[in-house]
Amino acid sequence: MSDADADGARMDSLDGWVAIKRDAFEDSESHKLRFIVEWNEIESKFAVTCHNRTLQRRGDASGSCAGLFSGTQLRYMHAHLCAVRDELEPLFPDLTRFREPSVWDLLFPNAPRCDADAQCRQLERYFSNAVDACGRKIVLDELFCVTEADEREYFENLQEFKCKAMRDEITRAKDALRALVQTHSSADGLLRLMKIYEEEDEAYREFVSVATQFYQNLLQPFRDMREIASLYKTEILKCLQYEELGPKRVCELKTEMNEWSQRGESAVHSIQDNTAEYFKDTSRALTGMVKQMEQDQKRFGHASWALATPRQEKLRILLAKETLQHMRAKEMCVKRKRVKIREQMRSGAECVSELELQYYETQVELHDCRFEILRNEELLLLTQIQTIQRQITELKEQVVYYDTCQDPEELQEVQADVSPAHSHLQQQLKHLESKRGAISSRRAYLRNQRELCVQAHEQQKRSVTQRSAQNRQHHAAQLKREKKRVEEEQQKQWLENERAKTLNRVRCFRERHQGQYVLHTESHDSSRDDSSQPLSIISLGPQSSTPRRKGRSQKQREIPVQILLPSGSGSSSANPDQTHPPPPPPPPPPLPPPPLPLLHPPPPPPPLLSPPLLPPPAPKTSEKLPMRNTLEQNSGSMDELLASLQRGQKHLRKVEVKVESGDVRDSLLSAIRQGVALKKAPPTRAPPLSSDSELELSIKAAMLRMKKVSNDSDDEERSDSPSGDWES
Repeated sequence: MSDADADGARMDSLDGWVAIKRDAFEDSESHKLRFIVEWNEIESKFAVTCHNRTLQRRGDASGSCAGLFSGTQLRYMHAHLCAVRDELEPLFPDLTRFREPSVWDLLFPNAPRCDADAQCRQLERYFSNAVDACGRKIVLDELFCVTEADEREYFENLQEFKCKAMRDEITRAKDALRALVQTHSSADGLLRLMKIYEEEDEAYREFVSVATQFYQNLLQPFRDMREIASLYKTEILKCLQYEELGPKRVCELKTEMNEWSQRGESAVHSIQDNTAEYFKDTSRALTGMVKQMEQDQKRFGHASWALATPRQEKLRILLAKETLQHMRAKEMCVKRKRVKIREQMRSGAECVSELELQYYETQVELHDCRFEILRNEELLLLTQIQTIQRQITELKEQVVYYDTCQDPEELQEVQADVSPAHSHLQQQLKHLESKRGAISSRRAYLRNQRELCVQAHEQQKRSVTQRSAQNRQHHAAQLKREKKRVEEEQQKQWLENERAKTLNRVRCFRERHQGQYVLHTESHDSSRDDSSQPLSIISLGPQSSTPRRKGRSQKQREIPVQILLPSGSGSSSANPDQTHPPPPPPPPPPLPPPPLPLLHPPPPPPPLLSPPLLPPPAPKTSEKLPMRNTLEQNSGSMDELLASLQRGQKHLRKVEVKVESGDVRDSLLSAIRQGVALKKAPPTRAPPLSSDSELELSIKAAMLRMKKVSNDSDDEERSDSPSGDWES
């Protein structure tokens, strides 16, 4: 490299440069500032205070700043501000008398002081004019200290600065091209229009050059990441294949390889997205140029427009190629989106119906991209076919002049030389027509696939709507049942609480009146059955400790009360003067005390009969239990049964268990007990148990439906289509 080249490289280099934001000192809103300047005699400096009234009204504590400045410092600040705006030069006051104190001033402080009031007022007016001329940020940053964080606000990232500058270049190139396209209507003739076409072609080349440089700059980091990820994956695979590593190290290397794979895939995805954006910009610019040229064609005749026909065909071919590149890059992005939906569904996501709808939408978008690809391929073929047809027409209309003295054999040789070119064009035309027919058949196939996909999408949407309606209805019914269940539980809880309160009151009553009940018996006819015994009588009243008082007023103080007791719980005791047979064996222990007894006045006592008039009760060998229809009536039946069993009045008999004919297992067991020999039965294969859950079954069904609408035959790249590896 020569010295001139080295100097040029150093001048073009951006090393050491600092990028400053363009709007670093622009104020988005106006601020009302007030400066107060006073002379500090002790420090021999000017005290400058700035109050930001706008921030103070908002309650901001940082609305005021202050500082001490010597005359020399203020002159330096004035020089910096004058570099921004020259009109500030005559506004700065003269501060030559205001110098820093010397040694003599410190030794003799009684020296006459200078009057600084006029200079302070001039400095206040100067700072206000500087704010109006240079801006608030420049003046405040010049007067008061700026932190490191404030300085970083002025700088930009160098990479971002380069990208922004390139974007501005692209915008200027677009505007220049658009301006040239809009000047077509002002051209008064075809020659002037042809000159505009040349300028337009030059502007388009400039736009393509700037856009290519910008997108190459964007793609370079992603290409580097893709390359680095590929190298790391290769090295890790070599380590796993040729080195003897432990299981922990192998697991770490596999994890690292997966991370690099993800980074590489992310870089590839970014490359695809940026590539699609690049071809989108170029195809959009060409679309505007082609449409404007089609409008220009209407202004001129067929013969005169033949001069611009080659350019028009060239633009159409360029537009078809750029659009093909754009659609192929977009197709890769849509395929990536479809693969992501499949992976989410395979991972067992719960929203299967939503993912299926997204898959159908993505598939429709993919079909649209393929339709656009086929349309541009057909457009490219049509442009080539029109060019060949025009060339064939020119060959046919070509006029050849012959000499009158020329030999006829030589004329036949000339015609034979012309016919091979014509036949070659005919063969090319036939080949292009066959390609166009293949495109038409593929378009028809894609149209059918798209219709199937749209139908499946609509059906899935209807099913999702129906399921959502059913879920809402089921949810409403479930809420109603839940509400009813809660009400029943609340009512049940209320009943339990009331029952508990009642039992507590009964328990308290019994504990409070315990030991105050006296049981008395009345004389009655002993010939009556035990089941028809009169109710016991309880007298409520305290027992007297004096016998005389008790014997005298026993009938007056004893209040007979009749208590309803369950039948079979016991009979009233007879008069002790009467003779009875020996009592039966004692009954089993009594049941728990019944609820609060019903108290009512007793019936009138029966007439007293003498013992000789009462016949002795006949002995009963058996006793038939009466039929009872209520729970209270049947409460004592088990006690009576147990008592009769103890007395020997009742006997239990053995119940034989009969085997029903329909119970095959019991009959088989009884046959085995009887010694019947069993024969070996062929083993029956049980149906396999399905381990798939409902979610897995729905995922499998959705994957099958999606496979039907996916035309995997068109996913492969065709050999006759140009490659779109622009980013590689």
